[in-house]
Amino acid sequence: MAVKGADLESELIDTVCERVRERIPAEQVAPCEAFVRQYYQWVPAEDLADRNPLDLYGAAVAQYNLAQQRKPGEAKVRVYNPDFEQHGWQSPHTLIEIVSDDMPFIVDSVTMQLGRLGYDIDLVIHPVMRIRRDADGHMIEVLDPDAHADDAVRESILHAEVAREHDREKLDQLHNSIERVLADVRAAVEDWQEMRSRCQALIDEFDRQPPPVDPALVDETKAFLAWLAEDNFTFLGYREYDLIDEVDAAKLQPIEGSGLGILRGVATKAPKTLTGKALAVGREPQTLLLTKANSA
Repeated sequence: MAVKGADLESELIDTVCERVRERIPAEQVAPCEAFVRQYYQWVPAEDLADRNPLDLYGAAVAQYNLAQQRKPGEAKVRVYNPDFEQHGWQSPHTLIEIVSDDMPFIVDSVTMQLGRLGYDIDLVIHPVMRIRRDADGHMIEVLDPDAHADDAVRESILHAEVAREHDREKLDQLHNSIERVLADVRAAVEDWQEMRSRCQALIDEFDRQPPPVDPALVDETKAFLAWLAEDNFTFLGYREYDLIDEVDAAKLQPIEGSGLGILRGVATKAPKTLTGKALAVGREPQTLLLTKANSA
């Protein structure tokens, strides 16, 4: 269970904020100090105890600087190895810094991607802050957690530390992969309601034009789809296909413009060819087929 760092490590965090007041331009002190306090607020105390206050200051201010300007909908990503000579502070790890609109799945998606790429995670910091910005996206104020302002936006501040990666090409690949993951998260979140609506549209289509199968099977399928649409399933992607039947094979041809979520846009792969058992199943009249795929 996470313990409030401000309770058990208040002296350490106060020391970091003192550095903020000493080193940050006067007009930036208030938002920067508010940022730093929320940044470390829920970090387990044992994760801070052995760290140099200068490095704690450097990590928080580095992410504060990344968050200084951000356009609506933009996800800012930085992947780097802090070095004292270059950055004024240091870390034995490679850092991934993210500032984006707060959305579901961000932490799970990023940490899963790091695992897929073979990186063990040493630390994750993830406060969600309410931030006010001007028309150009420049930070004006970091609100207190309980404060409210109509023009404030909930922003996800994610800091992850992994074993130090020295290969520049791999660092670039890591950066690009994180950006792709965040784009997928945004697409799935933005299109979630529309994907639920498409599920309901299928139910309505079964009512208007029942398929030539056992009516009991149709009713069962409708009940299952309705259950999915009642927030019992996480819709990530949607796309419609035409079954182009040939003599010894058939193809699943993506319908242009039908993609939603992570399947937005034009399909990049050739139409899927069905043969053998898959072809036989595809030609059978049925209402619903559940399957698993590693591509779309």
